[in-house]
Amino acid sequence: MKHIILIGFKHVGKSAIAQRLAEDLNLAHVDLDNLIEQKHCHDTKQSLNCRQIMTDHGVEHFRSLEKQVLEDLLLHEKSEKIISVGGGTPLNEDNRRLISEHRVVHVVAPRGIVFERIMVNGKPAFFPDNGDDFETFLNIWEERIPVFESIAHTTIENDGSIQTAVEQIKVNLKI
Repeated sequence: MKHIILIGFKHVGKSAIAQRLAEDLNLAHVDLDNLIEQKHCHDTKQSLNCRQIMTDHGVEHFRSLEKQVLEDLLLHEKSEKIISVGGGTPLNEDNRRLISEHRVVHVVAPRGIVFERIMVNGKPAFFPDNGDDFETFLNIWEERIPVFESIAHTTIENDGSIQTAVEQIKVNLKI
């Protein structure tokens, strides 16, 4: 059984598209970030979002939680799911190996729009404290896009219409 996993940069619309795709296909949607937050709360009794976990406990701790949750989900889940993962999840080689065993959809959106969406909530925890935010964003973008493309079975453009993106996934994956 293979899940459909949506990957891509932060704020390209992975979760919204995954939720709609799950509804269309009558499958459950799982957002990996939500599972990470739940595991962190279970383990520490602290209710923090992913940004807070990363800020308060460090990137390494967050990535370790992310890997544990992803492994548990992909190795033990018995029924097909639509899964959205965080933008950094595929950066880990073990995560890429696990993800690539499923049907992987790379969601893209115009990078200027993505940058604006990201900055609405302030500088992300994975941006360094100093330096130009847009330059940092572009460097991270250029680093991650080839990683996403290396494991994607298909790439879809999120032009703002969630239903159009869902239909494109269904066509590309022959669902």
